[in-house]
Amino acid sequence: MKYNYRVEFLKIGGDKSFVFRLPDELKVVEIFMNSDIQSEYVSKKFKDYCTQVQNGKLKEKSFSGDICSTTITPDYVQIVLNYGEENNVTSIETSELILLIEAFVNERKKHTI
Repeated sequence: MKYNYRVEFLKIGGDKSFVFRLPDELKVVEIFMNSDIQSEYVSKKFKDYCTQVQNGKLKEKSFSGDICSTTITPDYVQIVLNYGEENNVTSIETSELILLIEAFVNERKKHTI
């Protein structure tokens, strides 16, 4: 995996919230992970789309979540933050995003009561 990550817990209204942190250049990816890849089901579905595109079963696949929209190609995933901010588009290698999603799911499992 090319990118380092860390896990934080923020107190929001007395509750402890899990947050998956990535380097600054991947801020849009971080937002995507923390907002749209929340459940194991969604992460599996997204990873399956990535694999289908990488294997040539699909040419590309677009996927929209609550906060971000994505376009998956064999080599890269483009993630667009749907709410107005500068620098709201990021591309990341498909294989790297899959690794980050797996790390995200594993960390959530480790830290979920």
